[in-house]
Amino acid sequence: MTELIDAVRNQVSPECLTRKCSRPGCSVPLKGAPNPRLIIDFDKPGSPLGERETRCDFLFIAEDGAGSGWVAPLELKSGRVDVSEAIGQLQAGARVAEALVSQDLKVNFRPVLASGNIPKAERTALKRTISFHGNSMPVRRIRCGAPLTQGLRQ
Repeated sequence: MTELIDAVRNQVSPECLTRKCSRPGCSVPLKGAPNPRLIIDFDKPGSPLGERETRCDFLFIAEDGAGSGWVAPLELKSGRVDVSEAIGQLQAGARVAEALVSQDLKVNFRPVLASGNIPKAERTALKRTISFHGNSMPVRRIRCGAPLTQGLRQ
């Protein structure tokens, strides 16, 4: 295990950890994604966020073989996407990640939205950025069913 993985695991309930990123109508395969990894399901008991709080679906935390850390809030949308709502959900996931991941650890931050088609007018809203430890990153959009690695690429 790694410093990043250990630090996060020690701060979350094992009840909210999962091995896959899937919601009805939308899933994101993890084949080829960095490992070791932790995936926090914000809908499970023991989640760092309460039932009524804005939240994304998952928080993916990993370290690859090269020693790089990865932090990726994930929102999965199977139907019509309200991009403004998705941005708020991803930012909420990023705030949880800021509390769990020390600013001293070097990590790659990638907010990811997995969805079906998004109307052109909504796609322009995806250019808004998500803040993490004072840095901002645009949302990476992938299609439902696409591997998470597509969202993690530079």
